[in-house]
Amino acid sequence: MTTVTASPGVGSRSAVAGPGLPAGRVNIADRVLQKTAERAAADIIGVDAKGVHVEIVAARNTAAVRVTSPFPVPRLDDTEAVRAATPVLEAAAAAQSELRTRLTRLFGREISRVDLTISGATAPQRKRVL
Repeated sequence: MTTVTASPGVGSRSAVAGPGLPAGRVNIADRVLQKTAERAAADIIGVDAKGVHVEIVAARNTAAVRVTSPFPVPRLDDTEAVRAATPVLEAAAAAQSELRTRLTRLFGREISRVDLTISGATAPQRKRVL
């Protein structure tokens, strides 16, 4: 068995080649990882990916992710939705945890930290009846 090592960047992985398998390494461009993280964050938070910005900082075997995103809130004139809504800090903490888990799985490396900065609020659009 041959062990293959790779550079410590976020998109690099080490591989162990078994009998009959070629040795090598897999490199994924940083922009692909960034777009993947942006889409995952948008999905988990519940906003459009266009408003989400992600920075990934790699260290040896881990990475830290910084996410800046608007956060969904109910329309303030919908009192039932406001009462039923999860408080923003609780929802943000849950989103951080879920994003860390999902990115660890997607990237194949430990995500040591997810920092979430809420840059604004988004409310659902009213539907027009024609």
